[in-house]
Amino acid sequence: KMAMQDMNAVLSGLSGREQKELMLSLEEMQLKENFTTYNGLVERCFANCVTTFRSKTLDEKEEKCVTRCAHKFFKAVRRAAEVFSTGQTPPPSALQSPE
Repeated sequence: KMAMQDMNAVLSGLSGREQKELMLSLEEMQLKENFTTYNGLVERCFANCVTTFRSKTLDEKEEKCVTRCAHKFFKAVRRAAEVFSTGQTPPPSALQSPE
């Protein structure tokens, strides 16, 4: 809530053109962050789960591993976003994903 008030205060001090430029910059930063997150997911799950290159498709074990890896990754990202949105610093154990 406080962050939104701060953002509104910043925006109110800018011209319409400056507000538009700022919003475009923020959208570009968000898009880059999304790509970075996605690439991190792909790299991590591929490195942890893909063990053979005998086929163009994943075998059953690899498929299950990738699914589990992606699920854990998104769960951790969601949990971190929830903690971040509260504005509180959690203990490290709060960000750890249960097995």
